[in-house]
Amino acid sequence: MNYKTQAKILMKKILIPTFVFCSLLAAQAQFTAGNLVVLRDGTGSAALSSAGTAIFLDQYTTAGGFVNSLGIPTTGATALVNSGSAASEGGLNLSANGQYLVFAGYNANAGTASIANTTAAAAPRGVGTVDASGNYTLAATTSSSFSANNVRSGTSDGSGNYWAVGANSGAVYLGAGTPGAVSTTSANNRIVQDIGGNLYFSTGSGSSRGIYQISGAPISGANTAVSLINNGANASPYDFAFNASMTVAYIADSDPFTNSSTIGGVERWSFNGTSWAFNYSLSLGTNGAVGLAVDFSGANPTIYATSANGNSLFGIVDTGAGATGTLLDTAGANEAFRGLDFSPTPEPSTLALGGLGLAAIGFFRRNRKV
Repeated sequence: MNYKTQAKILMKKILIPTFVFCSLLAAQAQFTAGNLVVLRDGTGSAALSSAGTAIFLDQYTTAGGFVNSLGIPTTGATALVNSGSAASEGGLNLSANGQYLVFAGYNANAGTASIANTTAAAAPRGVGTVDASGNYTLAATTSSSFSANNVRSGTSDGSGNYWAVGANSGAVYLGAGTPGAVSTTSANNRIVQDIGGNLYFSTGSGSSRGIYQISGAPISGANTAVSLINNGANASPYDFAFNASMTVAYIADSDPFTNSSTIGGVERWSFNGTSWAFNYSLSLGTNGAVGLAVDFSGANPTIYATSANGNSLFGIVDTGAGATGTLLDTAGANEAFRGLDFSPTPEPSTLALGGLGLAAIGFFRRNRKV
């Protein structure tokens, strides 16, 4: 078989499908691993209110450079919106396998009045996902949980199971099984994550405010949530992050850290082998924090946070108790920054196909020299 014949076969079987695939991906908003993604409420054209409000996922470099924005559908069967004035909503987290951004909202049209006060039968509460190529899916909904109140965040194991938290319903399973509460130890919660096969959530309600753990990732039953980190009766914890060994934790607290208050801003906690102890808080000036993402890879962890007032994105290198935040970007008028996490990583199949395309191109170039 001569070179020209080989090239034609290669073009038909490998290169053309690969180029078509890459072109389709290029037409979508894509996320780059290592970048930040901020969940933003509001289009900027109208003041934020309690009505159903458009959700955007804004991508930034870790230096604060804006990259692109992906809008979530605001009408139709897959619509997902937030309450524009509810600062407790809009949590954003990566799935346990790192391949999807996961967030919660209302499966209703933008503009729906007093969206958090609607019944779940009229405006189902839902969990949405977005992958590294920008593909959005309304993954699961419930027509009973969080009825007439806020749904705040969602999580996933990346294998078709989803959980959500918010007001009045505890931790709720929304996957392929029967939807319903899997723990009501704390009914009024804020952020939920699947970490290492266990569920963790934050609550700012009651006297034991802080981070709770549900062993395993249950899809049914009345499971007890155990208080892991108790921030105290006056704390207001939102998002959180653990290092790989589960010995250091950072917690976003919506109360600002000031000289007269030891807890607020971004809190650092450490595990001594028996219990978790508060170390110190990192200041965001006059702001508290709600969204959080932490890079533990360096000698000093780098923390990224969104402010409780929805206005700002900060970065902090944790060099100790005196470290303070650096402003990376500011939300526009009639917009609010809510949740925050790192960009999702591509699925292995996508990486393999990309590698196949590169291998094919390499083969073509090598044989062209013959």
